[in-house]
Amino acid sequence: MTETFQNDTGSRTHWNDVVIDYDKVLDTDESNVVLLATAVDRLPRTAAEILDIGSGTGRLTSLCRKALPAAAIVGVDPAPTMVAAAEKKFAGDGNIRFLEAIAEDLSVFPDASFDVAISSFALHHMELDAYDTAAAEIFRVLRPGGSFVNADQFCRVMGPAGSPERATDVLDLLTAKARHYLREACFERMLLQVDLLPRFMREDGEILTTPEYWRDALVRAGFSQVDIVETPPAELMNRVIVAVK
Repeated sequence: MTETFQNDTGSRTHWNDVVIDYDKVLDTDESNVVLLATAVDRLPRTAAEILDIGSGTGRLTSLCRKALPAAAIVGVDPAPTMVAAAEKKFAGDGNIRFLEAIAEDLSVFPDASFDVAISSFALHHMELDAYDTAAAEIFRVLRPGGSFVNADQFCRVMGPAGSPERATDVLDLLTAKARHYLREACFERMLLQVDLLPRFMREDGEILTTPEYWRDALVRAGFSQVDIVETPPAELMNRVIVAVK
Protein backbone atom coordinates (compact mmCIF):
# COMPACT_ATOMS: atom_id res chain seq x y z
CA MET A 1 0.00 0.00 0.00
CA THR A 2 1.16 3.54 -0.64
CA GLU A 3 0.96 6.49 1.71
CA THR A 4 -2.35 8.14 2.49
CA PHE A 5 -3.48 10.80 0.01
CA GLN A 6 -6.22 13.43 -0.22
CA ASN A 7 -8.68 12.67 -3.00
CA ASP A 8 -11.54 14.61 -4.56
CA THR A 9 -14.10 13.33 -2.07
CA GLY A 10 -12.22 14.95 0.80
CA SER A 11 -11.78 11.54 2.39
CA ARG A 12 -8.36 10.19 3.28
CA THR A 13 -7.54 6.66 2.17
CA HIS A 14 -4.42 4.54 1.80
CA TRP A 15 -6.13 2.17 -0.65
CA ASN A 16 -5.63 4.28 -3.76
CA ASP A 17 -2.66 2.24 -4.99
CA VAL A 18 -2.93 -1.52 -4.44
CA VAL A 19 0.22 -3.37 -5.48
CA ILE A 20 -1.26 -6.87 -5.10
CA ASP A 21 -4.00 -8.64 -7.03
CA TYR A 22 -6.51 -7.83 -4.29
CA ASP A 23 -9.33 -10.02 -5.63
CA LYS A 24 -7.08 -13.03 -6.14
CA VAL A 25 -5.53 -12.76 -2.69
CA LEU A 26 -8.86 -12.35 -0.89
CA ASP A 27 -10.35 -15.28 -2.81
CA THR A 28 -7.80 -17.57 -1.11
CA ASP A 29 -9.26 -16.57 2.28
CA GLU A 30 -12.18 -18.92 2.92
CA SER A 31 -13.24 -16.91 5.97
CA ASN A 32 -13.70 -13.86 3.75
CA VAL A 33 -15.46 -15.87 1.04
CA VAL A 34 -17.93 -17.16 3.65
CA LEU A 35 -18.40 -13.65 5.09
CA LEU A 36 -19.34 -12.21 1.69
CA ALA A 37 -21.58 -15.16 0.84
CA THR A 38 -23.42 -14.67 4.13
CA ALA A 39 -23.91 -10.99 3.33
CA VAL A 40 -25.23 -11.67 -0.17
CA ASP A 41 -27.61 -14.31 1.21
CA ARG A 42 -29.19 -11.51 3.26
CA LEU A 43 -30.11 -9.47 0.17
CA PRO A 44 -33.87 -9.29 -0.38
CA ARG A 45 -34.54 -11.04 -3.68
CA THR A 46 -36.96 -8.27 -4.63
CA ALA A 47 -34.26 -5.57 -4.44
CA ALA A 48 -34.16 -3.58 -7.68
CA GLU A 49 -31.55 -0.93 -6.77
CA ILE A 50 -28.46 -1.67 -4.69
CA LEU A 51 -25.78 0.62 -3.27
CA ASP A 52 -22.36 -1.00 -2.71
CA ILE A 53 -20.48 1.18 -0.21
CA GLY A 54 -16.70 0.92 -0.38
CA SER A 55 -17.03 -1.10 -3.57
CA GLY A 56 -13.28 -1.30 -4.22
CA THR A 57 -12.48 -3.43 -7.25
CA GLY A 58 -16.07 -4.69 -7.44
CA ARG A 59 -15.58 -8.06 -5.77
CA LEU A 60 -18.81 -7.80 -3.75
CA THR A 61 -20.53 -6.13 -6.70
CA SER A 62 -19.89 -9.29 -8.73
CA LEU A 63 -21.58 -11.43 -6.11
CA CYS A 64 -24.56 -9.06 -5.96
CA ARG A 65 -24.86 -9.20 -9.73
CA LYS A 66 -24.89 -13.02 -9.70
CA ALA A 67 -27.51 -13.10 -6.93
CA LEU A 68 -29.73 -10.40 -8.46
CA PRO A 69 -28.99 -10.25 -12.19
CA ALA A 70 -31.78 -7.75 -12.94
CA ALA A 71 -30.86 -5.24 -10.23
CA ALA A 72 -29.23 -1.88 -10.89
CA ILE A 73 -26.07 -1.47 -8.77
CA VAL A 74 -24.14 1.66 -7.88
CA GLY A 75 -20.73 1.28 -6.25
CA VAL A 76 -19.07 4.10 -4.32
CA ASP A 77 -15.47 4.23 -3.14
CA PRO A 78 -13.08 7.03 -2.09
CA ALA A 79 -10.10 5.61 -4.05
CA PRO A 80 -10.01 6.68 -7.73
CA THR A 81 -7.87 3.72 -8.77
CA MET A 82 -10.36 1.31 -7.21
CA VAL A 83 -13.22 3.04 -9.02
CA ALA A 84 -11.31 2.84 -12.31
CA ALA A 85 -10.57 -0.87 -11.81
CA ALA A 86 -14.22 -1.61 -11.07
CA GLU A 87 -15.38 0.40 -14.08
CA LYS A 88 -13.04 -1.59 -16.30
CA LYS A 89 -14.27 -4.88 -14.85
CA PHE A 90 -17.94 -4.05 -15.50
CA ALA A 91 -17.50 -2.03 -18.70
CA GLY A 92 -20.03 -4.17 -20.56
CA ASP A 93 -22.77 -3.99 -17.92
CA GLY A 94 -25.01 -0.97 -18.37
CA ASN A 95 -26.80 -1.65 -15.09
CA ILE A 96 -23.70 -1.06 -12.96
CA ARG A 97 -21.87 2.21 -12.37
CA PHE A 98 -19.23 3.47 -9.95
CA LEU A 99 -18.63 6.85 -8.31
CA GLU A 100 -16.16 8.41 -5.90
CA ALA A 101 -17.99 8.92 -2.60
CA ILE A 102 -17.86 7.98 1.07
CA ALA A 103 -20.42 6.57 3.49
CA GLU A 104 -20.43 9.75 5.55
CA ASP A 105 -21.46 11.84 2.53
CA LEU A 106 -23.89 10.25 0.09
CA SER A 107 -25.35 13.60 -0.92
CA VAL A 108 -25.00 12.67 -4.60
CA PHE A 109 -28.07 10.45 -4.02
CA PRO A 110 -31.59 11.70 -3.20
CA ASP A 111 -33.53 10.38 -0.23
CA ALA A 112 -34.98 6.86 -0.62
CA SER A 113 -32.85 5.96 -3.65
CA PHE A 114 -32.07 2.31 -2.86
CA ASP A 115 -33.69 -0.90 -1.68
CA VAL A 116 -30.42 -2.17 -0.19
CA ALA A 117 -27.07 -0.75 0.88
CA ILE A 118 -24.33 -3.34 1.25
CA SER A 119 -20.66 -3.15 2.20
CA SER A 120 -17.75 -5.51 2.83
CA PHE A 121 -14.43 -4.93 4.61
CA ALA A 122 -14.71 -1.19 3.99
CA LEU A 123 -16.41 0.73 6.77
CA HIS A 124 -13.81 -0.04 9.44
CA HIS A 125 -11.71 2.63 7.68
CA MET A 126 -13.96 5.37 9.10
CA GLU A 127 -13.05 7.48 12.11
CA LEU A 128 -15.13 6.55 15.14
CA ASP A 129 -16.85 9.92 15.27
CA ALA A 130 -18.11 9.39 11.68
CA TYR A 131 -20.29 6.37 12.49
CA ASP A 132 -23.40 8.32 13.42
CA THR A 133 -23.11 10.47 10.28
CA ALA A 134 -22.61 7.41 8.06
CA ALA A 135 -25.48 5.53 9.68
CA ALA A 136 -27.77 8.53 9.18
CA GLU A 137 -26.73 8.86 5.51
CA ILE A 138 -27.31 5.17 4.85
CA PHE A 139 -30.70 5.40 6.54
CA ARG A 140 -31.57 8.45 4.41
CA VAL A 141 -30.79 6.87 1.02
CA LEU A 142 -32.74 3.67 1.79
CA ARG A 143 -36.42 3.30 1.00
CA PRO A 144 -38.84 2.37 3.81
CA GLY A 145 -38.34 -1.32 4.52
CA GLY A 146 -34.87 -1.20 2.94
CA SER A 147 -31.91 -3.09 4.36
CA PHE A 148 -28.30 -2.28 5.21
CA VAL A 149 -25.96 -5.28 5.13
CA ASN A 150 -22.42 -4.73 6.43
CA ALA A 151 -19.85 -7.55 6.27
CA ASP A 152 -16.71 -6.51 8.10
CA GLN A 153 -14.06 -7.36 10.66
CA PHE A 154 -14.50 -6.32 14.27
CA CYS A 155 -12.74 -6.43 17.64
CA ARG A 156 -13.82 -7.26 21.18
CA VAL A 157 -12.75 -4.17 23.16
CA MET A 158 -13.46 -0.47 22.69
CA GLY A 159 -11.47 2.32 24.29
CA PRO A 160 -8.95 5.06 23.57
CA ALA A 161 -6.35 4.29 20.89
CA GLY A 162 -3.21 2.96 22.55
CA SER A 163 -4.89 2.10 25.83
CA PRO A 164 -3.40 -1.17 27.13
CA GLU A 165 -6.64 -3.18 27.09
CA ARG A 166 -7.67 -2.12 23.58
CA ALA A 167 -4.16 -2.32 22.11
CA THR A 168 -3.67 -5.81 23.57
CA ASP A 169 -6.98 -7.00 22.15
CA VAL A 170 -6.28 -5.65 18.65
CA LEU A 171 -2.69 -6.96 18.64
CA ASP A 172 -3.73 -10.43 19.81
CA LEU A 173 -6.61 -10.57 17.33
CA LEU A 174 -4.65 -9.43 14.28
CA THR A 175 -1.57 -11.54 14.90
CA ALA A 176 -3.85 -14.57 15.32
CA LYS A 177 -5.47 -13.62 12.03
CA ALA A 178 -2.10 -13.40 10.30
CA ARG A 179 -1.19 -16.90 11.49
CA HIS A 180 -4.59 -18.18 10.35
CA TYR A 181 -4.14 -16.67 6.88
CA LEU A 182 -0.69 -18.20 6.54
CA ARG A 183 -2.08 -21.64 7.41
CA GLU A 184 -5.43 -21.47 5.64
CA ALA A 185 -5.10 -18.89 2.83
CA CYS A 186 -1.77 -17.83 1.32
CA PHE A 187 1.45 -16.01 2.13
CA GLU A 188 0.24 -12.81 0.41
CA ARG A 189 -2.94 -12.76 2.54
CA MET A 190 -0.86 -13.08 5.70
CA LEU A 191 1.52 -10.38 4.47
CA LEU A 192 -1.34 -7.98 3.76
CA GLN A 193 -2.48 -8.39 7.37
CA VAL A 194 1.03 -7.85 8.72
CA ASP A 195 1.63 -4.82 6.48
CA LEU A 196 -1.54 -3.17 7.83
CA LEU A 197 -0.86 -4.04 11.49
CA PRO A 198 0.86 -0.69 12.34
CA ARG A 199 -2.11 1.21 10.93
CA PHE A 200 -4.54 -0.82 13.03
CA MET A 201 -2.46 -0.21 16.15
CA ARG A 202 -2.22 3.55 15.51
CA GLU A 203 -5.84 3.64 14.27
CA ASP A 204 -4.57 5.32 11.12
CA GLY A 205 -7.22 4.58 8.51
CA GLU A 206 -7.77 1.07 9.95
CA ILE A 207 -9.98 1.30 13.03
CA LEU A 208 -11.71 -1.74 14.47
CA THR A 209 -14.90 -1.49 16.51
CA THR A 210 -17.05 -4.01 18.30
CA PRO A 211 -20.14 -5.13 16.34
CA GLU A 212 -22.22 -3.51 19.07
CA TYR A 213 -20.65 -0.11 18.32
CA TRP A 214 -22.06 -0.28 14.76
CA ARG A 215 -25.38 -1.63 16.00
CA ASP A 216 -25.81 1.26 18.42
CA ALA A 217 -25.07 3.85 15.69
CA LEU A 218 -27.65 2.22 13.42
CA VAL A 219 -30.28 2.22 16.17
CA ARG A 220 -29.61 5.91 16.82
CA ALA A 221 -30.04 6.57 13.09
CA GLY A 222 -33.54 5.09 13.23
CA PHE A 223 -33.17 1.51 12.01
CA SER A 224 -35.95 -0.56 13.55
CA GLN A 225 -34.16 -3.93 13.63
CA VAL A 226 -30.44 -4.68 13.78
CA ASP A 227 -29.02 -8.22 13.85
CA ILE A 228 -25.40 -9.34 14.26
CA VAL A 229 -24.58 -12.55 12.37
CA GLU A 230 -21.45 -14.51 13.31
CA THR A 231 -19.46 -16.17 10.52
CA PRO A 232 -16.82 -18.88 10.94
CA PRO A 233 -14.27 -19.12 12.33
CA ALA A 234 -15.84 -17.06 15.10
CA GLU A 235 -12.51 -16.12 16.69
CA LEU A 236 -11.54 -14.02 13.65
CA MET A 237 -14.38 -11.61 14.60
CA ASN A 238 -15.84 -11.40 11.10
CA ARG A 239 -19.51 -10.48 11.35
CA VAL A 240 -22.44 -9.45 9.15
CA ILE A 241 -24.64 -6.68 10.53
CA VAL A 242 -28.13 -6.54 9.02
CA ALA A 243 -30.32 -3.50 9.70
CA VAL A 244 -33.86 -2.83 8.46
CA LYS A 245 -35.31 0.66 8.01
